[in-house]
Formats: sequence, C-alpha cells, structure tokens
Amino acid sequence: MNNIATDKIISSMLEKGALRVVEFNPSELVFAPWTIMKCKFGCPTYGHNRCCPPFTPGMAEMKEIALSYTRGLMFAVDSMDKGTPLAVDTVSELFREGFYKALAFGTGPCRKCEVCKIGECPHPWVTAPSMEACGIDVFASALRQGFDVHSYNAPGQTPLCIGMILLE
Repeated sequence: MNNIATDKIISSMLEKGALRVVEFNPSELVFAPWTIMKCKFGCPTYGHNRCCPPFTPGMAEMKEIALSYTRGLMFAVDSMDKGTPLAVDTVSELFREGFYKALAFGTGPCRKCEVCKIGECPHPWVTAPSMEACGIDVFASALRQGFDVHSYNAPGQTPLCIGMILLE
C-alpha cells in the first residue's frame, strides 16, 4: 500500500470515528495462549458466537495468518460497538481499492443477532472476530504501537477499544 492509499484509508477511518489509527508490521503483534482462556472463562458468548472461540483461529493458526501479511492498521475507538463496523467497512473499502487480502478484526463479540446461528450466519459480511479471540494479546500489541491502554479507566475517562486490519 503506498503512502497516498494509506493516508486516504487512515483519514477515512478517522472521519468514521476512529480516535487513532497506526500502520504497523504484523510481526510486531504479541501472541499469547491465555487470551483464549479469558474468552473461555470470562465471556458468556464463548462457544455460542461464530466470532468467538472455539470457532475463531487459535493462537498458532492466527500467528501464521498474521505473519503472511506485511502491513496492518491498528485503531482505537471509544466503544466496543464501534470497532467491528469500522473494521468491516474499512476492509470493504480496501477490497474495492484492490487489496483483496484485507482482513478485519473487530472489538468484542458479534451482537448482530439475539441468538447466534453459528452455521448459518445471516450477516457474515458485517462481522469479524476480535483480536483476543484469535490469541492476540491486545494490550501488549497496542502498547507496542503507542496506544495508551489500561485495564481500568478512571470515572469519566474514555476507554480505548482496539481493532485491527491486516492488509497486503
């Protein structure tokens, strides 16, 4: 992706609500097996949502996938509900620009349906797995890119929710 295309996509993401967007090399991602344990033992959608484990790639598979890319965009939004739509919309835009390998990673589980129809998703084009569901340590990866992430936000402080796009 040349600088003009990168600038155009980043500007578009910022106009659509991203607080910050950083281009990075996917080799800088931090992978950790414990992230999936957080899903398994901390999230009610585990096993009930096609964007969550065990339906998402595991850590080893995700690492192989990520390292087959040379570029990524990591972004922050102020609400978990904003990240996935922004990632999916941006990947659609990238695809139309010729980046056919672009992949979206949203923020949190998919909430399009009250009950997920895992095998027959009626909305596969508007959803994406989260980074942590695929074995990526979001905090460590975001900190490497200069994002100011915290596990606790003081009252009135906007939480940062992190999403990602892989592209080639």
